[in-house]
Amino acid sequence: MFKSRDMGRAIAVKRWTPTALECYKRGCNCEGCFYSDFFSATAQKCQMKAAVLELVRTIGTPNVELPQVLEQTL
Repeated sequence: MFKSRDMGRAIAVKRWTPTALECYKRGCNCEGCFYSDFFSATAQKCQMKAAVLELVRTIGTPNVELPQVLEQTL
């Protein structure tokens, strides 16, 4: 039986776009992303995570600085 994956499939990704870079810098975390509101009203799911993973696999990681997240412990 064929079972589809929620993440989807990226086909023919060739370069890092500004949106893909933003997704990569967010760690592919959809919370707070501009597009999460867009897709929340539809049955479609965002495919950017699949595209980012494919870009890393085929091209490699982009040359960008990732934000450091520090948690303060009380």
